[in-house]
Amino acid sequence: MSRFTENPDEIVLQDIQMFHLESMNERTLWIGVYTENDKIYHLNISADGDKLKYYWSDETPDSKWDDPIPDGVDPWNLRGRS
Repeated sequence: MSRFTENPDEIVLQDIQMFHLESMNERTLWIGVYTENDKIYHLNISADGDKLKYYWSDETPDSKWDDPIPDGVDPWNLRGRS
């Protein structure tokens, strides 16, 4: 089974915490939808000639990300180099 649902007939969401839209270029939009129950969805919309295609995906991680970088450590300088 594919990770993406191509051209779904309908998308209905409720309890949205954040809706994030980005124009990737003049023919492509990316939308991130974050719900109050910690689900994450992506919608990619693109024009291919005169056809509109869109892909819906559930991007919710299987588990919460555990930050491996300890507090007080600069993530851009992990080896201590200046």
